[in-house]
Amino acid sequence: MSEKCQEAVSVAEFSHALPDAAYGVDQKKSDTAFVMQVENTCTLPDFLRGLFRLLDELEVRYCVLHSWDQLPDELHSDLDLAVHPKDKYKLPAVFERLRRKGYTCFQCLNHSVTGHFFVFYWAEGTKVKTAAVDLVFDHRRSGLILSTSEEMLDQRRRHGEFWIPSPEVEFAYLLAKKSWKGRAPAAQSTRLKRLVETLGSAKAEKIAGEIFPGKWGKVAVQACLNESIADDLVHARTKFWKTSWSRRPLKLMRYLGTQFFWGIRRCVQPTGILIAVLGPDGVGKSTVIAGLTETLKQGFWGRSRLFHWRPQTLFQKKDTGINLTPHAKPARGKLLSMAYLSAFFMDYWVGYAVAIRPSLTRSNFVLFDRYFHDVVVDPLRYRYGGPTWFSKVLSRLVPEPDLVILLDAAGPSIFSRKEELPVGEIERQREAYQQLQFRRTRKIVIDTDRGIEPTVQSSSGAVAEFMRQRLGVRMRAWRAATL
Repeated sequence: MSEKCQEAVSVAEFSHALPDAAYGVDQKKSDTAFVMQVENTCTLPDFLRGLFRLLDELEVRYCVLHSWDQLPDELHSDLDLAVHPKDKYKLPAVFERLRRKGYTCFQCLNHSVTGHFFVFYWAEGTKVKTAAVDLVFDHRRSGLILSTSEEMLDQRRRHGEFWIPSPEVEFAYLLAKKSWKGRAPAAQSTRLKRLVETLGSAKAEKIAGEIFPGKWGKVAVQACLNESIADDLVHARTKFWKTSWSRRPLKLMRYLGTQFFWGIRRCVQPTGILIAVLGPDGVGKSTVIAGLTETLKQGFWGRSRLFHWRPQTLFQKKDTGINLTPHAKPARGKLLSMAYLSAFFMDYWVGYAVAIRPSLTRSNFVLFDRYFHDVVVDPLRYRYGGPTWFSKVLSRLVPEPDLVILLDAAGPSIFSRKEELPVGEIERQREAYQQLQFRRTRKIVIDTDRGIEPTVQSSSGAVAEFMRQRLGVRMRAWRAATL
């Protein structure tokens, strides 16, 4: 297939996206349908085989850089791939075809200028599964551009259903990655030892000498033979910088320039997400939040932050546990209520600037159990006795989450879980939550009457779909760069 023809395929296939209403307030059944259409059909081996097959079909030049001996049946960490930069524009088509098979690429953590950590989601029975593909167009670490993809793909060889690199490339990549991280699992330490034995100490030292300054190349090879990288290569990152500065100062300057603009892009387009989970007491907010954090953690490098109603950057409140009597205290007077709410409004803005936005830039999964808009639905919980128009105005000016998940269930069902509020008040709140308005945030409704696992699965699927659409917009630049 010619490159021009393939480009047309990638643009057409990846342009598809579900309409905003697909997870809208009046579309509860769509959440269930999204999960059920891929249920019981997806597995990790099937995902990996499908990925390798599509890469070959679309003529993407790639290789699996290390830890390939048990593929595609097992994947103990993320899958590291080197891809030729001229095949970059074909990848959106690969991801879209995987999505049609039930594997949704919902996140891309851009950990370096040319390094992209893609995370895929699927439903396996009633469970949510994820897998990550760490894709690089060149190999760079702490000031060094160790090799280009063209160099890593040179002399690649076929291994069953996929491509693997030459021993020289695998050794260089694995040594740099594991020494940079300062740790290596037992299997990878053993693999480094075998690669040194295969290449011979002299050749291995020459390769290591391109990474480490002075005597440290020999030290690195000996550490591989002793399977002791973590002990013998302490502070290896500083040695990378020293190698770059002493041998390639001009390349280092260019490296730092690209890093600067990469950092700006990360700030402008943060890969974290801010989600607010709303609903009456007893609807299952805490359970869903815990489920989302666990099932989607790989998409955020395991980093998450949870806030209860407000950031508490200003006016921190002592944690008194679960409030079993949310309407026990009377509302404050009108002026005092407006003053309190204005202070909470300020807390949201200051908290967003100093805590939430930096967390999103660092790719955190930021969740709110309730949000500012909750005061419009249940003012007595917050002892608000001011005018409704005032709380509505502030709710429209507060920083909004990226996505709102509204949990809903039948009133008697909610009451049976928590008897803190009468059924009549629960029904009133349900209706009020449905009427909440946001300026730009998409609100989805999840029915929690179906049980914990289906609810978590539906919520995770909705978050993954929202992030997939966001990622699709951002990846348009991949195609534009090759037009």
